[in-house]
Formats: sequence, C-alpha cells, structure tokens
Amino acid sequence: MVSTIGRDRLGGDSALGDPLDLDSPLRVLVVDDEELLVRSCARILEHEGLVVETATRGNIALELLSRFHPEIVLVDLMLPDIGGLELLAEIHEHDPDILVIMITGHATVESSVAAIRAGAYDYIPKPFTAMQLQILVGRAARQVYLERDNRRLRGQLGERYLLDGVIGESEPMRHLFELVRRVAPTDASVFIQGESGTGKELIARALHGKSLRASGPFIAVNCAAFPATLLESELFGHEKGAFTGADEARRGLMEAASGGTFFLDEISEMPLELQAKLLRVLQERTVRRVGGEEEIPIDIRVVAATNREPESLVNEGSLRQDLFYRLNVIPLRVPPLRERRGDIPRLAQHFLRHYAEQYERDGPEPLRLSSRSMKRLVAYDWPGNVRELQNLMERVVSLAGRGDEIEVEDLAEGTPLGRARPDESGWADTSKPFHEAKEEAIAAFERTYLSAILAEHEGNISQAARSAGIDRKTVHRLLNKYGLRAHPEGTEER
Repeated sequence: MVSTIGRDRLGGDSALGDPLDLDSPLRVLVVDDEELLVRSCARILEHEGLVVETATRGNIALELLSRFHPEIVLVDLMLPDIGGLELLAEIHEHDPDILVIMITGHATVESSVAAIRAGAYDYIPKPFTAMQLQILVGRAARQVYLERDNRRLRGQLGERYLLDGVIGESEPMRHLFELVRRVAPTDASVFIQGESGTGKELIARALHGKSLRASGPFIAVNCAAFPATLLESELFGHEKGAFTGADEARRGLMEAASGGTFFLDEISEMPLELQAKLLRVLQERTVRRVGGEEEIPIDIRVVAATNREPESLVNEGSLRQDLFYRLNVIPLRVPPLRERRGDIPRLAQHFLRHYAEQYERDGPEPLRLSSRSMKRLVAYDWPGNVRELQNLMERVVSLAGRGDEIEVEDLAEGTPLGRARPDESGWADTSKPFHEAKEEAIAAFERTYLSAILAEHEGNISQAARSAGIDRKTVHRLLNKYGLRAHPEGTEER
C-alpha cells in the first residue's frame, strides 16, 4: 500500500501531498495498557517513518511529554492509573498544540462526543486495523506538517509581509502593518475603516495578538447582526426577569471581554440611543445590565470598525460625533484589494493551496494558475475584496481535478471576471503632474508584474526571468527596489 505518513515517504503519490517542513521526523506517543497493542502500533507507525514511544500507564506518558516532545499522542480512554480524559487535559495543559487521538474500547456516541468536546483531535475504536491507524494518524500528521509549514512561511515572510495571518507586501499594507505594530502595545481605542471583505476583523485580531492583553479574551460583535432590542442585552447583559424570556441573569459580552479586546464591527448600525449608553460605558468603564442597578467595572480595549467613511456617517447622523471622537483615537484604514494589486498573486496562491489541501485536490502535480489567469485576477477590481478572491479560489478548487492548470475560462464561468480586461490594471492619477503620475504608474506596473510572474513560477527567479524575457540581475534589482521577496516556497536556480 502507499505510505501516507513518514517524512521519507512524503511525495509522489503520498496522500499528504507535497513535502512541507521535513527538518525533523514526526514524533508519536502511544499510551495503552495492552502491551501487545502498543507494540503493534509502534511497529506500524515506525514503518511509516515516524519516531514512536510507548507507555502502558498515564504517569509514564506524562513523564515522556517533557523528554520526548510528541506531536501526536494516542491515548486509551480507560487506563489503570489515570482516566484518558484526565490525561488528555494534562497533555493539553503541557502543550495545547499536541494532537490527541483517543482509543476507545467500546466506542459509544457518548464517549466519542465527550472526547471531542474535551479537545481530542479524533478517536479510533478497538479493534482497529493497520489501515485505519495509518489513515487516521496520516490525517493528524498532515495537520502537523501544515502547521510546521505555516511557521516556516511566517519566518520566511517575516513581520514585514505577514501580520497574524494577514498577507501583504504592497506599500499600503506595509504602512498598515507598521501602524498596527506601533499601536498594539498601547490601550488606545482604534477605529478601523475598510470596505466589506478587506479583513477588518483580522486587523483587530492582530492588534489584540500583539497587545499586552493577548492572553485575555477577544470578543467580536457585528452590530448589524442583532435587532436593536437584543443588541443591548448582548452588549451589557441582563438580570433575571428584566424582560420576557429572561429566566436567569446573564453577563454581557463587554463584561465577558474584561481583560481583553472588544471589537465592534459596523458600529454605525447601532441605534443612536444605544450609542449614547455605549459612550457612557466607555467613559465610566462600567456596565449596568438591563434591568439591573449595579455598576459592574470592566477592563477592555475597544476596537470599532465600519465599511464606510466615518466622517460621512457622522454628518448624516448615523454615528454620534462624541462617540466617534471617543473611539477614533487611532484611525486605521484597510485598503481595498484594487489598491494593493501587487498582493493579489500571493493571496491567490495562498487560497489555492489552502483549498487544494482542504478538498484533497493536491497530488504529484499541484493545482496552478495559468499566466493568463493570474493577469485576469490582477486586472479585476474585486468589489468584494479579499473575501471575494477567497470565495472564487474555493469555487475553482472544488470544481478542479488533481493537477489541473486553472485557465481564465475556469475563473470567468458564472463570475464578473469574464468582463475584466488585462489592460484594466492601470489608472491615471490626474491630481498629480504628468511625469510624477507616470513614474508612479510605472512603479505600480513593475511591482504588480514582478509579483505575478514570481507567483506563477512559485518564486523561482531563474524561471521567472526567462519567462519575462529579462535577466536574473534585473529581477534582483527590481526585488531590491520595491522591497519584495520571491515566493517563499520557491527555489532559485543557481
């Protein structure tokens, strides 16, 4: 049978797809009181190229955690000294990234659900075959390898190009990333403006992740998603009997966010009367539950967002001016995708790989975008921004076969991309003198073209140079000129 797990077997027909970060073999710990079972599991998994340790007692397994550093642990639900669920909790306290697979002697719905709810990656019922073990551990191994690859990607891109999952190397995104890094350690309120689909919540999460509150909760509320009568209760909580159906007291989301960051998306959708109450909460740093009299102190950092220009919302009366001033201590603008076309190739490749893995479309020949397809993506204006691009890549991948090359026709079928023209990617800024506007347009073209051609050739500078009809020195010069890097997964020919 085709092996699907070990580092020496990752490639070719492997179900795990392309090799990822293979610097060290994957480590698996098998914990079961049946010595014959653990020996059999170890033999099967070692044959797959994994490093395996075994334990017949929970206490022995706990000792091995610090010494062996396993990435996957198989744990019997019924151990003689420690319960399997208790051991699961101990493992996750030691390292929450460890994937735990529960071995159940008598698989029932109750025991399986309990294991998953407690944080298990999956479960396998006894008796199981070698094939079942290989498939399940293979899936877990794939997740470990992908996480290793993500860590490598973050390291290669560097803080300059990747901010807590937000990808961007264009000038507008670099400027945004720099502002986020400078603002995050403070407690200043932040007001994020950006069109729908640009990633405002991702930026809010990045602010939280780089703040001194990172260990606290991050709670997000979309004000447009709640009716006015329910939103107040959701934000501030309510006391028992405050209204029909309030059978018990409940704390609000702002109270639950204490010690962390509270993100209010589409804040202009909040009724003006409730905006006044929110302003009082922000001034006093206390909340009063609906139907209650007690002032409950809260310690939160507030990040607000809107998909429209906030000043126009104030002028039309949708957003209270005093609340806006309270929230707009640090304004951030997330640029629409049409203003950062140089990021489109990298984003498209990222989503293509992500969904190829999710829908098992990867194989010996990975899915790839043709040169014409990439040009069409860069030319399109993306009214739905990054979310629209992500949705398109998901649709294309779900309809593709293994190893397909994605052509323009695949992108355009049933989408507005069919109306985009490759020459639409440029624009004229008539607010500037001719020569200055021309230089900026040329620079924008060079950045966009370079990003696209490198993405097309997966970062291989030699291949990109040959395809573009220029020499490698020119590519290197342009990379240095615009502070770009070749695609992190590519390899440069020497």
